[in-house]
Amino acid sequence: MANHFKQLRFIDQLALLKLRGIDGISLRVSNFKNDPGNSRETVIKNVNKLSEIGYYTLKNYASPFYNQETRKYESLSFSALIARYYRDKHLKQATLHAIEDIEVALNTKIAYLLGNKYGAFGYKNFHLWCQRNGYNSYINRRMNKYTLKQEEYDMLQKIVRGAQKSSSKSILEFERSSEEVVPPVWLMINLLTLGESIWILELMSKSNRAAIADEFECSVDELIGWLKCINLIRNICCHNENLIDFKLKTKPSIPKWVKESEILYSITQKDGSIKYTNAIALPLSIIITLTKTINNKYRLNDLKFSLSKLTTSDQLAKQYGFKDIEQMNLLFKDNEMGKVQLGNGIGY
Repeated sequence: MANHFKQLRFIDQLALLKLRGIDGISLRVSNFKNDPGNSRETVIKNVNKLSEIGYYTLKNYASPFYNQETRKYESLSFSALIARYYRDKHLKQATLHAIEDIEVALNTKIAYLLGNKYGAFGYKNFHLWCQRNGYNSYINRRMNKYTLKQEEYDMLQKIVRGAQKSSSKSILEFERSSEEVVPPVWLMINLLTLGESIWILELMSKSNRAAIADEFECSVDELIGWLKCINLIRNICCHNENLIDFKLKTKPSIPKWVKESEILYSITQKDGSIKYTNAIALPLSIIITLTKTINNKYRLNDLKFSLSKLTTSDQLAKQYGFKDIEQMNLLFKDNEMGKVQLGNGIGY
């Protein structure tokens, strides 16, 4: 079977975008000074920008403007497409910054709980702090001594590998000064990925899970669902994928204050039930909820600015999962969450 894929020059990729309906692309170089859109510099600039970002990345960002019937992009210029890419990039940077603070808070609370209850190295004995029997719905496994021992072995192996690769001064100092192979819990926790920290939370006993969830002023189911959603968003940000057009396949629960404030776009169905958005507004509302729970004076200026640059109309607000721009801005009200006032939070 013949290979249908063919490498195109960047100028030809630009021509393909033009052919498929992207406005503002000219491949004709004009010598007239009053025709800057067709200047050699403009054409070269557009080609260089495409070569920098990549055809398929731009195609992904253009996808919401694609008309299946005409098989062309509509109401989209090349300059607007480039701007959309960079504005989403800024949104990802602001989002990732907030996620990192959530991750730090989660790790701090896990380390404090385990260290306070079981000692610096008590975490090595999973039977002390994990769910020991019954079905664990968070990891979809029945818990017994064999399951625990396997989980313990796998996690400790990851920690050892992480310590070996670490350049942290604290880890290096521990290696020189202790006969222990794995570091104490407050150093160990920083060797984990966010996904691994969530896994530790899922493995915990019911009382330990509840203690961590209480710190974030939510239920265990809410916290674990929210953290898994955030971890997915984190991976999108780290791999420079399209964030603004992302749609959730599995929706976590909506924070109570977000639902009561009617921030999210929703549809009332025939049976009277309400179907809420699965667009980026939902995970962003969860991220903002957790950051404000950690610190109710948390500054969200970068996130607000990035989102406002992308959301310039109520129509776009709906596309991204918000009821409208006015409701979207409720996410960023200082020191309160819509109609539901939080407590003093944890703070720093």
